[in-house]
Amino acid sequence: MRPSVKQCHPPWFNTALIKVLKEKYKHWRKYKTYGNNSDYHSFKILRDRAKKVEKDCYVSYIRGIESSIAKNPKMFWSYMKDKRGSSSFPSCMSYAGVVSDSGQGISELFSKFFHSTFNNVVDTSDNDIDNHLDIPSVCDIASIDIDIAEIERLLKSLDLSKAAGPDDLPASFITNCATELSLPIAIIFRRSLNQGVVPRKWKSAFISPIHKAGPKDRVGNYRPISKLCLVAKVFERIVYRQLYNQLKTSFSPAQHGFLRGRSTVSNLILFNNFITEQMDSGNQVVAVYTDYSKAFDRIDHKLLIKKLRNVGVRGNLLKWFVSYVQNRSQAIVLNGFSSSWMSIPSGVPQGSLLGPILFIFFINDIESCFLNSEYLLFADDMKVFRVVNDAPDAMLLQDDLHRLDDYCSANKLDLNVDKCFFINFTRKRHHFHISLSLKDKALNQVLHTKDLGVTHDSKLLFDIHINNIIGKACKAMGFLIRVSKPFRSMKTIKILYCAYVRSHLEYASEIWNPRYNMYIDRLERVQRRFTRFLGFKFKLPRLPYEQRCTKLHLLPLYVRRDISDVLFLAKILRGIIDSPEILSKIALRVPYHLTRKRPLLHVPSANCNYRQNIFLVRACNTYNRIFTESEIDLFCSSLSKIKNFFIDESVELK
Repeated sequence: MRPSVKQCHPPWFNTALIKVLKEKYKHWRKYKTYGNNSDYHSFKILRDRAKKVEKDCYVSYIRGIESSIAKNPKMFWSYMKDKRGSSSFPSCMSYAGVVSDSGQGISELFSKFFHSTFNNVVDTSDNDIDNHLDIPSVCDIASIDIDIAEIERLLKSLDLSKAAGPDDLPASFITNCATELSLPIAIIFRRSLNQGVVPRKWKSAFISPIHKAGPKDRVGNYRPISKLCLVAKVFERIVYRQLYNQLKTSFSPAQHGFLRGRSTVSNLILFNNFITEQMDSGNQVVAVYTDYSKAFDRIDHKLLIKKLRNVGVRGNLLKWFVSYVQNRSQAIVLNGFSSSWMSIPSGVPQGSLLGPILFIFFINDIESCFLNSEYLLFADDMKVFRVVNDAPDAMLLQDDLHRLDDYCSANKLDLNVDKCFFINFTRKRHHFHISLSLKDKALNQVLHTKDLGVTHDSKLLFDIHINNIIGKACKAMGFLIRVSKPFRSMKTIKILYCAYVRSHLEYASEIWNPRYNMYIDRLERVQRRFTRFLGFKFKLPRLPYEQRCTKLHLLPLYVRRDISDVLFLAKILRGIIDSPEILSKIALRVPYHLTRKRPLLHVPSANCNYRQNIFLVRACNTYNRIFTESEIDLFCSSLSKIKNFFIDESVELK
C-alpha cells in the first residue's frame, strides 16, 4: 500500500510544496545525468522557490496551531504531545525474553502480559444469589430508573473526539442521531436490567497500554486502560449515578479515591494533621505503606458479588452486575494493530465508570483489620499508621498487619511485600527503633517516600519535595522555551506555562506550602525566569518582578498558594469537600458582643513551627488576617468573590 502524504512529509507540507520539490529533484537528477547547465539553472530557481514556499507553509501551519487553542484544542495539544514525544511507543519491545519489532507482535506481547495479571478462576458462577436476600444492609437498591430524556442528554454530550469502541459506532453518528436513538436505547437498557443480562458486545473492550515508569521498551512497565462501547459507557453512567447516590453513606470515611468531594489533598491533610499533632506532643508516628500487585485485575468475581449483596444491591440489579463482571473480553489496540481477543477471568475494567466504584466496594470492609491503628486509602494506595513510642505500641501495629495479611489471603489480594515499607516520623534525637513484617518478611524502613504525589520525609520538612518539583518545573521550562520559539501569541505561551510548569509548582500546595523565605524564593525564582523570558521575547520594558506579574496578569506563586488554602477551607465549610473528619477540626469563634469585629476562625494552638504551618492552622490564620475587616462571608460569598478580594488585597499590599 502506498504511504500517504502525511506519512512521507512533515505535516506542514502542502500539495504545491510537494510539487515544487519533485520538480527540483527532477532537474537535479537531469543535471547529474547529462551535465547540462540549463538544468542546473532551473534547479537553482526551484530550490529558492521551494525554500520560500516551505517557509510560508511552516509559518501558516504554526499560525493554525496557535489559533486552534480556542476552536480545536485537541489539535494544539496533539502538536505539543508530538513535540514532547510522550505518546510514542518504541519500535522494539520485549516481554518474558521475547523481543518483537512488528506492530502485530508487540500487540500480542501486551495481550499476553495483561492476561497474565488476572486470577485464573475456574468457576465464577454464583448460583445462590436469590438465597441471600434477607441480609441486613444500610441501603437497598434493586433497580435503576431509565429516563429517555437523560439518555438523550448523555448521547448528545458525548465527546466527538473519542474513537469508536468494539461496536464500531462513532461518537459523531450517536450524537447526531441522539433524538432518534434515545427511545430504542432506553428499551434495550430496561430489558438488560430487567433480565439481568449485559450484551456480550458491551463487555468487550479495546485496551490501550499506558506507560507507568521504567524503560519504555519493556511491556511490563505499562498498565491497561479500557476503551468500551460508547453506548455501554452511557449505560454505565446512568447505573453509576443512581448506585452512588443510594450507597454513598456506606463508603468508608478513610477512602478518598474516586469519590465525590474527596481527593489526594483531603487524604494528605488528615494524614499530616495526625502526624504533626503527635509530633507536637513529643510522640513518634510509624506509617506503613502497602502495595498490591495488579489489584484491579485480581478481584475475584464471586467475592465481589457477595460484597455487593451485603452492601445492599438486590434483585435484578445484582444479577445484572453478575453478568457485567463475567465473560468479559479484551484486545490490545496499538498504532493501528489489534491483538487476538482474550477472556477476562477476574478483575474490574480500568477506564470504565463502574470499575473504580466496584473496587471500592470490594475493599470497603478492610477497616476490620485495624483495631489499633489509623488508616487512609486512595483506591488501592493504603497507609496504616499509629503512635509507636515503645514495644507494646509496636506489637499493636504488628497485630494489625497480621490481620491485614489474613484479610488479603481471604480476599485473594496479592500484597507485594517487596514494595511495602514503613517510615518513622519523628524529630526526637533518640527515637524508638522498630521492626515490622508482612507475610513473615521484614519490611524495609525508608527516610522519605512519595505519598500521592507529595514527597514526605521522616522529619516532615518537605524540602525534598520542593527540590523535586523545582527540578521538574525547570525541565518543563526548558521545553517550553524551545517549543514556543515560532509562537507569536503571548496568551499561547502563558497557557503552556500554566499547563507544563506552574502545575508542578502548585499540585497539593495545601500540604507543603512553605513557611520559610528560603523555599518561597526558590519557588518564585521559576516564575521570575518565565516573566523575564516573556519580557525578552515580546520586548517589554524592564520592571521589578511584582510589576511584571501585574502587567502579564500573573499572580506571584506565594499569593496563589494562599488563595488555594482559603478556597479549600471554604469548600470544607460548605460541604463541597466531603470530609467530616477535616470539618470537625475547624472551630468557629462565636462572639458574645457585636460591637467589635473579631476573627471568625479559632486557630489551634501549636508548640512547634511545623505544627503552626499545617493547613488547618495556616489557612485559618490567612483567612483571619485578610478577611476579618471585610464584608466577605466565608459561607455565602461566592468562591470567585473571595478570590478576587484576596487578589485586590495582595495588590494593595504591594
